[in-house]
Amino acid sequence: MNLQSVSRRRFGASIAALSVAGLAGCTGDENGDGAGDDEFDLDDPGDLTVQLENEDGEPVSTGVVVTIESLEENFSATFQHDIQGGELSGASLIYEGEYRITVESLEDEFEPVEETVTLEEDEDETVTIVLDGATGDE
Repeated sequence: MNLQSVSRRRFGASIAALSVAGLAGCTGDENGDGAGDDEFDLDDPGDLTVQLENEDGEPVSTGVVVTIESLEENFSATFQHDIQGGELSGASLIYEGEYRITVESLEDEFEPVEETVTLEEDEDETVTIVLDGATGDE
């Protein structure tokens, strides 16, 4: 009996082909015709803009970290270097509903501040958060 050697490339291609063939039957509906009735609908929330300012109305862009957390979905995002001119925009939120915005000082200039906002479909929201004791942009 003569055994034939299989190269890594041929072995990898074979495994990939078997995986695709095995999954091919999983994409259709119950009738097997490939036309599923259920679609995956994504939310389309409006844009959220967070404006940070100190008690004197000066924008705050450095020494802070902003966390945006969905209260209804398993989603959280943290921003630090994306704040320009005291404004965080374009946070790429994918769910509609309630969000908690938490702003914390990296240098213990102020106590953490929390705000709650609700994002609706295609409705932009702007939240201004006042950070008592924060140093404004110079």
